[in-house]
Amino acid sequence: MRNIKILLIILSFNFSLFSQEKDPGESQKSAELKKLTVAAWKISSRISPDPQKLNYVFDKSFFNYVSKEKMSEIFKKLYEENGSVLSVSTASYKEGSLTADFFFYTEKGFVIPATVTVESTKWKVTGLFFRPAFKKTESISESSSSFEKMPYQFNSILVKRLSGLEDNLYSKNETKPAAIGSAFKLYILAWLVENQTPWDKILKLKPQNRSLPSGRIHNFQDGSPFTVLSLAQAMISESDNTAADMLIDFIGREKLEESLSLFKNSFASLNKPFLKTSEMFKLKADPQLAARYALSDLKTRRKILKEIEKRPLPSVSSVYPNNKASYIVSIEWFASAEDICSLMDYFRKKNNPQAKTILSLNPGLDVKTGGFKYAGYKGGGEPGVISMNWLLEAKSGTWYCVSSASNDENININSEEYFKTVQNILNQVGAETF
Repeated sequence: MRNIKILLIILSFNFSLFSQEKDPGESQKSAELKKLTVAAWKISSRISPDPQKLNYVFDKSFFNYVSKEKMSEIFKKLYEENGSVLSVSTASYKEGSLTADFFFYTEKGFVIPATVTVESTKWKVTGLFFRPAFKKTESISESSSSFEKMPYQFNSILVKRLSGLEDNLYSKNETKPAAIGSAFKLYILAWLVENQTPWDKILKLKPQNRSLPSGRIHNFQDGSPFTVLSLAQAMISESDNTAADMLIDFIGREKLEESLSLFKNSFASLNKPFLKTSEMFKLKADPQLAARYALSDLKTRRKILKEIEKRPLPSVSSVYPNNKASYIVSIEWFASAEDICSLMDYFRKKNNPQAKTILSLNPGLDVKTGGFKYAGYKGGGEPGVISMNWLLEAKSGTWYCVSSASNDENININSEEYFKTVQNILNQVGAETF
């Protein structure tokens, strides 16, 4: 499965984030923030129909990574979607740093979170990171209503308070099954935690473990050693398919199937056989075999998987001709939003330090604006499928789960609109404005 790409714009470079002075005076500290604020205002003024004089704002090294033409396109698009910026405020700043977070408030009522990095001589911009914009006054019900209106065959969402007075704060189709893509890898991580698998145990890459990207481990030579911890990290944070398949082979397919009820998956029968990613790719690359598999009983399905075990991996283009959905109701992994939140609550209650760190490596979307003390995430997707799931601790110390999924056999998911809608929901959860 392809790891969902989660950022609207990422422009970050290898520049020092902190001043080299060991003991800057108060005047120097305030000067740095003032310079950063000036840079932020300069950036905000370029969010317009015709951005001008970008070389006055950005250090020349910036354009080694992105052209002036591309930056102009980015600024124009931000203007079209959000309007011009009316004001700028500082969201966070660490004294002595050359980086600060800002909120850009626009004429259309949106807030654009931006992280700005400058160099320390002429104070020009060397790094810029825009997070998804959100409506300043939008409530959780308004954000969730926008989610429900997305034009897909199936949409499900659950915003649940896990600690204190447990409660479903917002829900839609939360008990119905959805194809969840690579979010199935959460069940592998849970099995490792529940069975106290030694994180330093060494597994070696075998030919039958290899899968298609996403991930990097498929590029290593046969026999390459990996710890269980490194495989789990790659499987969750990079959605590495080969790492997932290595762990499935190590655990055993049927053991994973048996564990689904323990982890409160309500649709265990739909997940039998528990597919490796390589098997899913091989099946979908052969339409006749995929159709046969979809109509077969469990015994026959297991036989088919045995038959394709030694087939070479197909090309991505043969799996998804014309980048269209393929057998997402029969050759996938399935769970409801309620199932996923039960699984996230399992990780919360177990409080395994390695698992919590693994889940936090890739937060999915912007969790800084929401001010979360902790954010664990795993998503998944393929053509016609998207799933995004969080375990969150708010500033108050209250824990939440946000789980969402959309499926459509006929049209692809508009990921940009999806991210923007879910981002609004996350921001409201962080503010705890229910």
